[in-house]
Amino acid sequence: MRVLLINPSMNLDKLGRFAALLEPMPPTGLAYIAGSLEAHGVFVRCIDMFAEGLSPQDVVEKAERFKPDLIGMTVLTPSAPVCEVLTRLLKSRLPEAKFVWGGVHADVFAKEICRDLGVDFAVHYDGEITICELVDALGRNETDFSDVDGITWRTSDGEAITNRARALNRDLDSLPYPAWHLFPYHRYGLLPFADMAKPILTMAASRGCPYRCDYCSLIHTGGKTFRRRDPMKVVDEYEYLVSRYGVKQIGFIDPIFPLVKKDLRPICEEIKKRGLDKECVWLSETRADRLDQETCELMYMGGCRRVLMGIESGVDMLLGNVNKTLTTAKVREGVENAHNAGIQTVGLFMIGLPGETPELTRETIEFAVDLDLDFAKFAITVPFPGSKLFEDRWQKDLFRDDWDNYTTFNPDPDRLIYHPHGYDPAELIKMQSYALRRFYLRPEQIKKQLVQLRTLSPKMLLYGLYGMAM
Repeated sequence: MRVLLINPSMNLDKLGRFAALLEPMPPTGLAYIAGSLEAHGVFVRCIDMFAEGLSPQDVVEKAERFKPDLIGMTVLTPSAPVCEVLTRLLKSRLPEAKFVWGGVHADVFAKEICRDLGVDFAVHYDGEITICELVDALGRNETDFSDVDGITWRTSDGEAITNRARALNRDLDSLPYPAWHLFPYHRYGLLPFADMAKPILTMAASRGCPYRCDYCSLIHTGGKTFRRRDPMKVVDEYEYLVSRYGVKQIGFIDPIFPLVKKDLRPICEEIKKRGLDKECVWLSETRADRLDQETCELMYMGGCRRVLMGIESGVDMLLGNVNKTLTTAKVREGVENAHNAGIQTVGLFMIGLPGETPELTRETIEFAVDLDLDFAKFAITVPFPGSKLFEDRWQKDLFRDDWDNYTTFNPDPDRLIYHPHGYDPAELIKMQSYALRRFYLRPEQIKKQLVQLRTLSPKMLLYGLYGMAM
């Protein structure tokens, strides 16, 4: 079997002036799939459409040269229209190939995708074991895929059938490492405020999250069940990325890392014991209420130099409106602990939450300024498919499937996916630009960025200023 895996781009025109702020990020899930297939003896090739700057026609030409039996795509909601275009073009040129989609969007809309778009399979939840079983079934020329757990599939008469759910893999250490050698890994970054040193790659110490924030789509990736890896195996992979790929920075993609404190100490102590803290730094996304002083000191010792915190809002009422079990008092405490340990802080904020008004948005902006964060991101709230917020709003006031507009930086008020009742979309977009200006154009913040942190390049700062202009 020959399998082609595609990491699609999205329509960057939809981002307008914000498009220049994006950079290709490591497609960790797809790399895990590629690694599992290679270990299973499958001939795999990968195309990263965004990282390689490819058009749909470029992708088709590459695919024609490879002649795959199965073509897989990881589908994020904003990239779904591009996936549709690619599938249509590829089916016309490679009519014998089968198509499989994975990711949250494919999980939520699996039946519609298989029935209406001509996709042969959609994978639910973890895909590493499922894809190998699917490849084996295709290799046996089977036409009935009822025995492959964890998929929705299209019958010969166009019916979409969802099979039994696959039991979640609780032994994450049994999975082969992501096959980064099949990707243009030297081109990857994270986000402008997350890049400290390159090359950058990502890894996971766990999957799943015990929290139930209304805006999160993790429940459709098996995310309701928290599963963690052996701390020593985590450090083994960390060392492998440093030695095999020469990475200088690793981003932990766990929804929250650290979550289990008893795992953090052996990870950090082992990183230091092996001298990896001198070769590579790391960052992670976490919650401010997980950052007590001891945790922050351990993280710094183990090479952590920056944390991304999902703060969301500076108004406790708005946090409660989306079931974010966090208080602004806990945020202040966590930020202070990180700073005291020498760890730089990135605050991730959402504006336009349910119940929000322009006055409350200003409270969030001033809260971000008062925290003295090193970086801040202000994203417009989007009810992504798979989240409770999406499910609650879909039938009430959201019903729209222009998927490429499901972005948190949308410059066009007429294409804004969601806004709180009574909050004018144009004003919400202006408030996003104001938040960026208010946070970054303070003299002390400009000095910090250019003299102390030196993370954002002058070019990126110019792009950012352009993005702030309204």
